[in-house]
Amino acid sequence: MKLPVLLLLLTLAVGAAAGAAGAGAGAPEPQIPPDSIGEPPNPTDPRIADGSAAKALNRARAKWKRAKLRSYDMEARRSCFCPTTGWHKVKVRDNQTRRPHSDVEEIATVPRLFRVIRLAIKAKAHRLTVSYGRYGVPKKISIDRVENVIDEEQYFSIRRFKRR
Repeated sequence: MKLPVLLLLLTLAVGAAAGAAGAGAGAPEPQIPPDSIGEPPNPTDPRIADGSAAKALNRARAKWKRAKLRSYDMEARRSCFCPTTGWHKVKVRDNQTRRPHSDVEEIATVPRLFRVIRLAIKAKAHRLTVSYGRYGVPKKISIDRVENVIDEEQYFSIRRFKRR
């Protein structure tokens, strides 16, 4: 749980305990400072804020569209602070995946990789780092959605991309 939420719950619990301990019906409610309510500000990645991340994504999508690739093979890996199982072969034929492993289903096609990037931009992630390869294919994606939150970062990697 995030620190501001914990502080809010602790303040409420202490106030409730004081009221239950005989503070009386006329006891004033505990005052919660406005700064402790809600989430702390989350600084947005400068590349998202200035639009350069969206421009890079649009250039990669245009490159992908010009390549007109409908069938390809690649290896994909998702890394995070969760159980992962390494690299997985992904086969795409006529823009459809062939039973991707559940670890990489979210990124099993190039359009799905673009979607992951677009959603991070839309959410104004704290940090977003993307490297694009041949045909505009995202090769590495690193997303840290919220500053100062431990273990919520995600990393996606693609290797051995081959058109069919």
